Amino acid sequence: MKTFKLVGLKIERNEGKKRIEEVTLVDGLVINKDDGENSWLIEALIPSSYQSFFENYVQSEQETRLFITISKKSNSPAPVIVRVKSITELDKNISILLEGRMLSRRFTHDPRELLSNLMSQGLTGETLLQAFRTGIHETKKDEASS
Repeated sequence: MKTFKLVGLKIERNEGKKRIEEVTLVDGLVINKDDGENSWLIEALIPSSYQSFFENYVQSEQETRLFITISKKSNSPAPVIVRVKSITELDKNISILLEGRMLSRRFTHDPRELLSNLMSQGLTGETLLQAFRTGIHETKKDEASS
């Protein structure tokens, strides 16, 4: 198992229209279970205002898509499909435990699709530009190794 610091969390909301919302993150931890199944555990300490959103997923046992940023804020957010395992109420915040699998971050060789994917993650401005450059660089590296 490998443990990482969770430094960013975005949730995908599907209330009529899909949108990505940045969650105020107090603290967090991400664990790669290294089980060959691409399983991850995420614990996030967030404001209590998100409790009803996540309780809906506990009750329905539905999966939801998150975008997590690990270790450094400058890293690109990684898409993860998760189930909410538990919610623990604390003084001013809640701790949510999520279990899921990381989705592939490999992009196609089409720069328009790469840009569209990054924008759907809610990236804008300098962050979008940096993630686009990284994605193009990874694509060129993949092509060179093929």
